[in-house]
Amino acid sequence: MDDAERGVGRMKGDSFGTRLRALRMTKGLSQVELARLIHRHPTAIGPYERDEYAPPREVVDRIAELLDTTPEYLWFGRSPKRPTLAQGGRIGPGGLARPLDATALPLELRSDRLRAWLLEDGVHGARYRPGDLLLVAAEPLRPDQALGRDALVRLADGRDVLGRLLPGARPDLPLLCLSGGEVAVAVEALEARPVLGVLAPDAITSRPGRTGAGCDHQE
Repeated sequence: MDDAERGVGRMKGDSFGTRLRALRMTKGLSQVELARLIHRHPTAIGPYERDEYAPPREVVDRIAELLDTTPEYLWFGRSPKRPTLAQGGRIGPGGLARPLDATALPLELRSDRLRAWLLEDGVHGARYRPGDLLLVAAEPLRPDQALGRDALVRLADGRDVLGRLLPGARPDLPLLCLSGGEVAVAVEALEARPVLGVLAPDAITSRPGRTGAGCDHQE
């Protein structure tokens, strides 16, 4: 095992061990069962999941295959396989739809830059409905960079609130539009993560955990 592999064992939070444990539990396997499937000692998996040391590369390859993932994801939290969407065409002036030709490539989603938030209530206008998943940027912007956009806004008191940021009387106090656009209040905003898209329940195959908040439609 080289120094880079030993470094994995010293990582905290999102590490080799935490990713391994989450994938193993998703498959419904015990540590002993996984160890048996990869032909290791029954107690081998525990130290891997506690990040005490990293397994050999060939063992990581076997684990990745069994858990339907990639060695790259286990080591670094990155997957070389990004989800894609087939692009149906373009919508031009007057709302006229034009299909693309047969050579159009699928669109690769930057899924590592998105986080999904489940909307729970229905006071946010016609655009967002209960059960929708809001696709929110993982990395925040300065509040002034998100003016005119729906965003999860981090307030000075530590709360994250979904709303649309608008220019205020002072640059450091933008307006936050809430409750379907009927209320706009001046807030001390620290950062904002823009809403980049929305998925209706029919577009996903599994139901996420419950979290999130909401606002009005986006022009």
